[in-house]
Amino acid sequence: MMRKNITQVRRVGPYITAFKMSVGCLWTGIWRSFRTVRGTSGPPVLHESQRCSFSSRDSGDTPPPPPKPATPKNAKPCKSFVRNTTILVQQRCDIQELPVVVRKIAEDEFISFVSDKIICPPISPGDGKARNAGNTSTGQEPLEEEMEIIKKIDDCHSTKGVLTVLFNQNDANYGPNIAIRAMEKILSVESLLELKEVERSQEFERIINCIVYNAESKAILDLLEELRSYLELPRTIDMLGNELVYRCAENALTIEECCDAIEVLTQCRRPEMVEKFWSGLADKEKFITERNVHFVFAMLPYLKISRRAVLAVLERRITMLWWQMAPNATIEVLQSLVVCKLSPYRVTQSLARWLNTNIHSVSEDQLGAILEAFTNLVYSDTQIERALERYMKAKGVKVTSQNLIVTILCHCQEFRLRNGHILNGCSEFLIANHALVEPGYLRAYFYPFGALDFVPSNATKFFDTINMLVDLHFGKIPPTDVIDIMFTYLCLERFPLNFVNRIFNPYFLDVLHAKTQPERMDIVRGKLKLFDTGLTLECADYDGPLLPRDHSAKAVFHDGRIKRIVNYITSDLEELAGGAECMTKFSVLQHLPVNSLYLVDVIFHPPGLGNIFTINTMKERNINVAVLVHLPEYYDSTGTYLSGSQVMRIRHLRRLGLKVVTLRFDTLHKLKIHPKELRQYLVERIKNAQEALPALEGIAPLTRSS
Repeated sequence: MMRKNITQVRRVGPYITAFKMSVGCLWTGIWRSFRTVRGTSGPPVLHESQRCSFSSRDSGDTPPPPPKPATPKNAKPCKSFVRNTTILVQQRCDIQELPVVVRKIAEDEFISFVSDKIICPPISPGDGKARNAGNTSTGQEPLEEEMEIIKKIDDCHSTKGVLTVLFNQNDANYGPNIAIRAMEKILSVESLLELKEVERSQEFERIINCIVYNAESKAILDLLEELRSYLELPRTIDMLGNELVYRCAENALTIEECCDAIEVLTQCRRPEMVEKFWSGLADKEKFITERNVHFVFAMLPYLKISRRAVLAVLERRITMLWWQMAPNATIEVLQSLVVCKLSPYRVTQSLARWLNTNIHSVSEDQLGAILEAFTNLVYSDTQIERALERYMKAKGVKVTSQNLIVTILCHCQEFRLRNGHILNGCSEFLIANHALVEPGYLRAYFYPFGALDFVPSNATKFFDTINMLVDLHFGKIPPTDVIDIMFTYLCLERFPLNFVNRIFNPYFLDVLHAKTQPERMDIVRGKLKLFDTGLTLECADYDGPLLPRDHSAKAVFHDGRIKRIVNYITSDLEELAGGAECMTKFSVLQHLPVNSLYLVDVIFHPPGLGNIFTINTMKERNINVAVLVHLPEYYDSTGTYLSGSQVMRIRHLRRLGLKVVTLRFDTLHKLKIHPKELRQYLVERIKNAQEALPALEGIAPLTRSS
């Protein structure tokens, strides 16, 4: 037995596909399908032996037998199942393997349905006469006869009665409506165990054949929808699903019907069938409009193998349709991408432009849903920022939804949008609507201001409002949120001394440990120590530190990018410091808690100092230099302002008497291949070092607790 290969190259919409399958037999001939390429005129010329003699309404793997007079005992043969193979689909540089429908048309001859041309079967005169035997009259008579039969079926109380009604029809020539009603009646009167037996009978098979051969696609979809509760009838579901697959391959389904078929077959647990609908969607790309594009996006979560192919079609269409889409359609598209965890650039960019264009026409709930989806997709750009700025300028305190304000602040924090108009508008809303603020939302209202190191223009009223709300709802705020709020105060250089006794209270600390997840406990403890240390360094009225120093050995996280760039410029730094004995890398001062925030990348110190950790921070001021490397994410989206925690880090080191030099990681990385420019940059930054801040009178030394 010899194995040979068939290769067919097809064009499916924008795709170039190569179809290849192996057949275990000796070939006497090769069948190839030819069709007119889009844009050309005239039908393709086929030899008689090359014509497809049937469509999906005929038998699947074997040609139908010669037509005979139809009787209730002699109906059309049952359709066989879909044969499968895969094809290689190339779109520009993207190549992927996708499933395709294959049907056998003769001995060793196959056809793959990957085309936009419907292959219609030639109908013999006898067959046509048989099919139309009951439809020769026109007008009301056929409809009345059909309604009468349906009424008889409705009056039946058993499957036997339904089959008897169908058996008494002339030549078993009932239509699909009658067959569907009979099917529904059988499902309603039979138990599940009996249905399994009925499914194997020839009478039931003839009913299904009538539906498959003659029913509209919408009727088949509706029937499959009902069969979701009857998954124990696999043969029936497979036959109906196969018919939808064939019709999709023949380009006989609309976009909406393809989407409905994908959804219902997924619910019927037929994922292998679902993957074959990509070709129908690709062929009907031009029929994807602003009215149905969200339906196609909603199908992406159901697709696995063919998701990329369908998404490529949608990416092309969305760039043409975005300006015509309705708000609800935009929300559905974004939510579908969130479910799939996809963030295709062309889609998100187009929808961001849509938001900026239509910001005046969206409701508060719609804007909140859109913005939340963008946040979950980890996408933001200038279009979104401009839209939010325009929205807050136009409405501001007129906004009624606190969920929208929280969503806006979360988006600004996530993408470091330090936009004054947006943040000031949110602070005005908090001041005007503080009575409606829920305690659980207080952290979300306040924390982004500290993360972005932004003090609102109405700072006095803003902080008074926050103080009042925290004092009023302290017991209702989650303990971890309280710690974050205190940390935010510290970042913004505010000192909430009136809450110190409540925080450093055994009861509060017990609740904090009980309600904090174990994996977050180290982070919460670190922020609590930072709060204690910050008040000790910056607030003369604070009687601290109150927490003992942790003497246990700890591993402090240090970003690998900073380690590598510091090691790369070590020779230059040693030369600028005056020698290797005048420089120490990656150290934490003895006076500060062991925390990654206080890890100093490089310290310049006098050569005879000995142990750098024993410096007198109260007397030795502006002698030692701390060199800090700042990553791009330490800045806001414009790369201009440092985050609140980094600003506080610099401020605390200066309070300890150190001069601080800040280096930008991205600048160092670019200058790695330019040694002269790199050295010049380092010299310039060291010359512009920030001087140590003057020591505050009454500040207790950090070394008190040990």
